[in-house]
This record gives sequence, structure tokens and C-alpha cells, in this order.
Amino acid sequence: MNSEQTKTYIAFLALGIAVLSIIGLFFIDIPDKNRDLVNIALGSIIGWGGAVVSFYFGNSDQSNKEDKR
Repeated sequence: MNSEQTKTYIAFLALGIAVLSIIGLFFIDIPDKNRDLVNIALGSIIGWGGAVVSFYFGNSDQSNKEDKR
């Protein structure tokens, strides 16, 4: 397994966790005393997903295009 494949697997894992977390909120009742903790954790998880998207479709994608020239 090369470095690029590893990055891809980690990216899919981070996005998968973010999506499953959001979907899980529709089916799981969260106690009022834990609501703030869940909001903070979910914000972090969604942030990871956003970082993955930014990395793959931001500067990294542009860098790959420049390398091919």
C-alpha cells in the first residue's frame, strides 16, 4: 500500500464517520444533559470531514495538476 492509497482510505474513513454521525442523530435520542457534549463532538467530526474535502479538492488537487505539466 502506497502513501496515496493510505491518504485515500483515511479520507473515506473520516467522511464516513461524519456522515454516519449525522445520520445517527435521526435515530438516537440524546439525553438533555449530554446534548452539549454531542454538539461539540459532532462539530469536530464534521470539521474533520471538511478538512478532508479541502485537502483533496483544494491546494492538493491544484498541486497535482501543476506537477503533471
